[in-house]
Amino acid sequence: MGNMIKLLILFFCSCFLFTACSKPISASKITDISDVKAEIEIYQSLTDENDNSISVILYDKKGKEFGNDSVKITVNGEKAEYKIMQQLYYSKNYDYRAEDIPPQNNSYELHIQLSNGKKFFLASIPSLKTSSSTNIIYSKEAPLNQDYSIRWSDLHDVNVLYFSKSVKVKTKEESNIETFIEQAEDTLKISPSGNYTLKKEKFSKPGELLSMMSFEFTAEKTGTVNPQLLKGSSSKIKGNHEERVSFK
Repeated sequence: MGNMIKLLILFFCSCFLFTACSKPISASKITDISDVKAEIEIYQSLTDENDNSISVILYDKKGKEFGNDSVKITVNGEKAEYKIMQQLYYSKNYDYRAEDIPPQNNSYELHIQLSNGKKFFLASIPSLKTSSSTNIIYSKEAPLNQDYSIRWSDLHDVNVLYFSKSVKVKTKEESNIETFIEQAEDTLKISPSGNYTLKKEKFSKPGELLSMMSFEFTAEKTGTVNPQLLKGSSSKIKGNHEERVSFK
């Protein structure tokens, strides 16, 4: 029985090492856009459209990331830099990155050239309209015994409000020791102009005290990807204004 258990352990360890060390298909074997899945994400500042960061991750048909200097990606004609990021253990990320690319005709156009020289349209993503955080009216400090209101106007592409709380709690071991806990975000669909009131009854739960609240006024859009890409391909852009409120 002991030998059987040892053999099973050895088998599972071998399976793990094979999975962890297995490499993606060679980039030279990717011969058509239909062999590729692409995930494209852009962060763009809402105060300066030229302040942005573009990330492109490519996958083969088996869902494994791949990349190579022979595979080139451009954003509005500017070449993205190919990077290999070493992660924990045997894992690596193959990422194409570009920064501070000016939008052209209010969009980011991405193209890819495969190892065999074939060129394809990859994605088109609309840029975000800039806006000013001064159009967000709120108090930076607020009492815990009153409802809290925040209002905004002319934030253009902003369409989602994420807000999260930091609360102060007392530990069970030492009742006189307090610690801070970050709570999960709540999400609210909003318009470029509007207002929101948080009732004081919602500030805290028994055993905790609201300390700080973060408001992220976020603009999110999706782009158009080459329909020949593998299923699951995506392109999106995001930017935000973030404001914080202290409660006492």
